[in-house]
Amino acid sequence: MPSSLSIVSLAAAVLVLRSAAPAFAPGDGQTREVGRTTERDLNVVISASFGSMKIAAGESEKIVVVRAGYELHSPLDLSYAVRNRVGYLDVTLGESGNGEHQKVLRVKSIEGGDWDFRFCTAIPVSFDIEHGVGTAEFDLTGLQVKDFTLSSGAGDVVLVVNEPNSTVIDNLTIESGVSRFEGRNLGNANFRRFRFQGGVGASTLDFGGALTAEADVDVEIGVGTVTIVVPSDIGARVTYDEGWMSRFDYDHSLRKTSEHQYTTDNYASARGKLNITIDAGMGSVKIKRR
Repeated sequence: MPSSLSIVSLAAAVLVLRSAAPAFAPGDGQTREVGRTTERDLNVVISASFGSMKIAAGESEKIVVVRAGYELHSPLDLSYAVRNRVGYLDVTLGESGNGEHQKVLRVKSIEGGDWDFRFCTAIPVSFDIEHGVGTAEFDLTGLQVKDFTLSSGAGDVVLVVNEPNSTVIDNLTIESGVSRFEGRNLGNANFRRFRFQGGVGASTLDFGGALTAEADVDVEIGVGTVTIVVPSDIGARVTYDEGWMSRFDYDHSLRKTSEHQYTTDNYASARGKLNITIDAGMGSVKIKRR
């Protein structure tokens, strides 16, 4: 968020936030919530240095409800502002805010280390998440996800989409460092482009779900392994430039149609299609059908 606002914008934001102020409930000292007012969209930025985090669908009339566990003593700093009917939520976990950025309204920090976020289901949400060390589960089921960007350092991360997303995601981006990443039912995310970058670790990208359009998938891995699962009713075209230190295993339903390209027999006729481009470096890639 910007460090300053014009007088007119500031006045408008303050009016909105004053009306929302009672929704910032103190709870038991370990719960914070932000009530929804006139927002049409929500932008969420989360920066977590360490700890356990879970994101899931919440209530339609609450922008977010945050609950803290007690396994670690890690501070949370949360700020929220509304401008032009767009909500901007900025969350820092694992370190106290340094005060460099002026926020329109700030919620008092709370202590924890096991964080549970429940987000509004009534409006489109864009996520930009940096997750350092620890475990994380991102369950997008029931949310209207507009954009999703995740950068994960070290730990176990799971991304789940068990129901079709009603909003189109132009870019779904995952960067996984020294982590184990698992994506389940990614076909439900309704993305146009999926980008995965893996460093060291084992990852699974399962594109099960209701994929009904053509989408692009870019996979880049360093020295790790990745398993890509493509449902049998989805057409797939895979472009893979095999390196001398990489390994590529693919399902028998994929036919080699050129030096670097493999295609399923149903690619032309399938309603849902994936155009998969793979850069394996020194890693290992396996493509499975089910």
